[in-house]
Amino acid sequence: MRSACVVAVYLCALLLAWPGLAAALTYAQQLVHLEQATRAFEQALISPTPEAAQEYYRQAIAGYEQLIAVGLQNARLSYNLGNAYFRVHDLGRAILHYRRGLRLEPGNRQLQANLSYARSRRVDHIEGSSQRSLLQHLLFWQSELSVQTQWTLALLAYGVVWASAFAHLHWRRAVLRWGMAGAALCCIVFAGAALLAHYQHTTIRPGVILAAEVVVRKGNGESYTPQFPQPLHAGTEFVVLEERGAWLAIQLDNGTSGWIRAESAALL
Repeated sequence: MRSACVVAVYLCALLLAWPGLAAALTYAQQLVHLEQATRAFEQALISPTPEAAQEYYRQAIAGYEQLIAVGLQNARLSYNLGNAYFRVHDLGRAILHYRRGLRLEPGNRQLQANLSYARSRRVDHIEGSSQRSLLQHLLFWQSELSVQTQWTLALLAYGVVWASAFAHLHWRRAVLRWGMAGAALCCIVFAGAALLAHYQHTTIRPGVILAAEVVVRKGNGESYTPQFPQPLHAGTEFVVLEERGAWLAIQLDNGTSGWIRAESAALL
C-alpha cells in the first residue's frame, strides 16, 4: 500500500511538471507502467536466480522507457532507468541515463555516485585534457547548481548591489562599498557560469557509445582506416564535432577525434 502511494505521488509530480503530456498515455496507463516497472525492479532484487533477475530488470526497463517515450522527464526516472540498465550490464545506456538525470538535477548525489561508479567500470579509460580539467576545477560548483539556480543567484546578487548602492547614498560606510563590490563579483560569476552552461547545453552535443565496441575511422565511411589501434567500447563519452549522414565526427575527452556510425551511440 505504501509503495502504491509513493508511486502515485511520484507520478503526480511528473504530470504537474509536464502538463499536456497525457496524449499518448492516459494517467491510469502511466500509473500502471510506473507501478509495473517499480515492482519488476524490486522483484529483480530478490530473485533467486540471475536469469530471473535479468528478466525482471528488462521488464522494468520497458516500463520506464515507455514513460520517457511519452515525454516524462525526471531525474528520479533517469536514475531508476540507469540502474536497471547497469544491472543488465548495459554500461553505455546506464551512463547515458545517469548523465541525462544530472542535466535535469545537477548536484544529485545518487546520480553522481552511480555515474562515477559506472565510469570506473568502462573498458576505455581516457584522461581529460589539462585545459578541461582546469576549467572543471575553477567551476567545481557549477555541477552542483542548475542553470535556473545560477540565474536566481545572479539576480539576487544584482539586487544586493543596488540595495548596497542605495544604502551608501545615506550611510557612507566602507562595509557597504565592500558589500557592493562583493555582490557585483558574485553577480558576474553566477551570470557568467549560467551563460556558459546555457552555451554548453545548446551548442555542445555530448554523447555516449552504446555498442559493445566501435571502430573509430579517419573519415565518414567504412573504407577509411581506423583512427586508433583499438576500438572504443560501451560507455565511452564524447562530443559531436560534425554529422554527415549516418556518421558522426566525435571528439574524446583527451582531444583526439574520429568518425563513428551514428547508430552505435546516443546523444544526451
